[in-house]
Amino acid sequence: MRRNECGQSRWTAGVPVGKMALITLVVLAFASLASGSPKKDKNQDEEATHVYSHTYDEVFQGALETIERMGMFATDKDKDKGKIGGNGNYRGKTWQGVPRDLPVTFDIQIETVNAKPETQVVVKAKATGWKAKGYGQEFANEFSGELQKVLATYR
Repeated sequence: MRRNECGQSRWTAGVPVGKMALITLVVLAFASLASGSPKKDKNQDEEATHVYSHTYDEVFQGALETIERMGMFATDKDKDKGKIGGNGNYRGKTWQGVPRDLPVTFDIQIETVNAKPETQVVVKAKATGWKAKGYGQEFANEFSGELQKVLATYR
């Protein structure tokens, strides 16, 4: 093995430099992860917003029918304020496609956008239980699709 001017082999002289480079790389990796996008709060509602070409009354009635179709329960409704709240067991699917029932609570806000008619619906949902991440969003998206199907029967 060749030796440098200090009497060390080239391999042992390079070890501290390699260790320092590795430590620097690890520190930079953790720093970039820590400064990345903010994490969602576990208790944050997941939501979906859609605008429908139907009157306020049609959308409000359609939302109630959609809740029933999905096997959920409307526990609080106020047509004047455009609010519907409720809960129930939602049958979602895992990423493997396996069905799983999870408790979901939801709040729906309905408001007129303009006189065309256009009505906006915001669905906020929160799934609870083991491995519930994403089920609130899945419920909100499925609700919006089912509401569209109900509203299609009104014309």
